[in-house]
Amino acid sequence: MKQVSTGGSGSKHGSPPLCFDYRGEAQATEQSGVSNIWAYLNNTCSYNVDCVIYDDVTEQDHPVGVQAYRQLRFLIAAKVPANRVKLKLECNWNP
Repeated sequence: MKQVSTGGSGSKHGSPPLCFDYRGEAQATEQSGVSNIWAYLNNTCSYNVDCVIYDDVTEQDHPVGVQAYRQLRFLIAAKVPANRVKLKLECNWNP
């Protein structure tokens, strides 16, 4: 179950809405054991969604916004020693 809270103006905060999909990918480079870390974001909502992406490779937060009905490929880290990544998103939106 997704955790979401509602603000006074009708805005929502928490896990991404059901119409927002994402995945992380560690894409191999020409160097052995070194990857580029990508986030693939797909917003099929009728409203913009702003998120902070936390990844377990760099252990940093990355703010990103995706407009309604748009897809975005976001480079999180280049040439890092990782072969997989887990993402956690905290988002804000106003349906």
